[in-house]
Amino acid sequence: TWHTTYYSLATKNPVSILNLKNDCAISRDFLGSADIDYKVHGFEDLRLHVTAGIDIAKGRQLTDVDPASPQAIYYGSYGWESQLKRNMQLSAYAQYYHDFNDKAKNHFDIMAGYEWAHFWHNTHNSYWSYFPKTNADASIAGKERNRTKYDFATENYLVSFFGRANWSLMDGRYMVTATVRDDGSSRFRDHWAVFPSFAFAWRMNEENMFKKINWLSDLKLRLSWGMTGQQEGIGDYNYFAVYEMNTGVGSYYPVYGDGTLARPKAYDPSLKWETTTSYNVGLDWGILKQRLSGTIDWYYRKTNDLLNSATVSAGSNFRNQVMSNIGSMYNTGVEASIHWLAINTKDFNWTMDYNFTYNYNKITNLNGGNDADYFVPTGGISAGTGGNIQAQHVGNTVNSFHVFQQVYDKNGKPIEGVVVDRNGDGKITDADKYYYKAPAAPVTMGFASRFEYHSWDLGFALRASIGNYVYNDAFASTANMSNSELFSKSKYLVNRPTEVLADNWLSTETKSIQTDYWVQNASFLKLDNITLGYSFANILKQGTWNGISGRVYGTVNNVFCITKYKGLDPEVFNGIDNNLYPRPISFILGLNLNF
Repeated sequence: TWHTTYYSLATKNPVSILNLKNDCAISRDFLGSADIDYKVHGFEDLRLHVTAGIDIAKGRQLTDVDPASPQAIYYGSYGWESQLKRNMQLSAYAQYYHDFNDKAKNHFDIMAGYEWAHFWHNTHNSYWSYFPKTNADASIAGKERNRTKYDFATENYLVSFFGRANWSLMDGRYMVTATVRDDGSSRFRDHWAVFPSFAFAWRMNEENMFKKINWLSDLKLRLSWGMTGQQEGIGDYNYFAVYEMNTGVGSYYPVYGDGTLARPKAYDPSLKWETTTSYNVGLDWGILKQRLSGTIDWYYRKTNDLLNSATVSAGSNFRNQVMSNIGSMYNTGVEASIHWLAINTKDFNWTMDYNFTYNYNKITNLNGGNDADYFVPTGGISAGTGGNIQAQHVGNTVNSFHVFQQVYDKNGKPIEGVVVDRNGDGKITDADKYYYKAPAAPVTMGFASRFEYHSWDLGFALRASIGNYVYNDAFASTANMSNSELFSKSKYLVNRPTEVLADNWLSTETKSIQTDYWVQNASFLKLDNITLGYSFANILKQGTWNGISGRVYGTVNNVFCITKYKGLDPEVFNGIDNNLYPRPISFILGLNLNF
């Protein structure tokens, strides 16, 4: 028998994985909702509305992996996991609306309401491995080797009081909206925060000066200001001490009892709402009876009390990172869209849609300090000995890459382990790193078109991202081509991209891995989908029955991608690419029938 096979990222036999693993799962879901809408008798301008909903889901899975499986070679495994989720929501509001039959054609409505939501779930699991029945030691053959278990439960509440008032004048020529929310979250010590907003719209084409312009069919000015809060993705108990039991091999301490130890998790007692204040100026337009129309918007969004994991001093909070309000940032940019009805005849229609976005963001403040040397590391990588490749730093874009500057030879080939001494002190340290590019694209575009000819239709959607950069972790982590690496039993079967062979590097030390050489331009143009369809009607029509109508169609998704990026896919979340498999192309054949 064999003992262990190393490096789980090596290619595995997919047929063997399926044949030697048995999964049995069952889940039950219940969704329920109820709505009550009531207009007060004798006072029909007042409307009362109540909505209640519940979502309960329960699941259990058993997993049995044979010892010979590539997923658990030598030691098989068996275990179970169960989950229970229970979400409940309640919303109630009263709305008063009234049309004034005066010359100004006033319309007014006001709404006030209450929302309550409770989100709860728990998880229980237990897994253990066992020795193969072929083990040479008969006393342990086929017996349990070790067992781990895990129990977890969490919940959070979100309660809101809200109000909204709308007023329109001159039959909607001028419109004003004001809203306010008072939101309370169980995820913060100071639960409550107030978020107001205001909006104004002016249909300029209704003014006499514009009515004379025959080719102008729509012109609307929009102004808005508002505040919103963010409390998602931070966990439920990060503002007070929560104790958890150590689990798993190596987690036991020589203490009285079963050896487990309850330890506090990291927490920040001052954790509070992340708040974004937005300013927006927009213009909607249309000409030639809306054959050509579009929108253009300028926005500025200032975010304070950013929620993010931050590094803390050793020994100060039982963990090396804690969820905190780390600072402030802003986004500003322009969004524009155009819709063109190019051809509109009885037999043939052709429409085109184009959108464009430019966005710039910058960190303006960090609570830990605004000096040039202070930053908040983020963006973990697997290359080398691990670490972080991104950082939040005042004056730079969010999630900027924090790297050494690579040195190249006269032929443009990177020299292994040679980087620029940017501060000129004669030593290469982390102080020589600089902020280089970011994963968020400053420019994004989209283009879609649809053709209709008699019963046929053809449509496609293109999407472009310009200026986004990606750290190629998949390449950097396999760059070491030394004999000790290639012929190590733990790395012999590693899939290595052919791109790294030409570099012929012999180590994965920090100076080689954390450089701008691995930060690559990931701009792309993608054809997301293309669809061809045929519609039909009145098949098998008899008498007063109109027969069968419907549509048959074929769709291809992820058709092609044009990019200079060397990895498998340039579209990478948060800009760190350790993907080992490409995104698939899918083919869909569909049929819709109406009787």
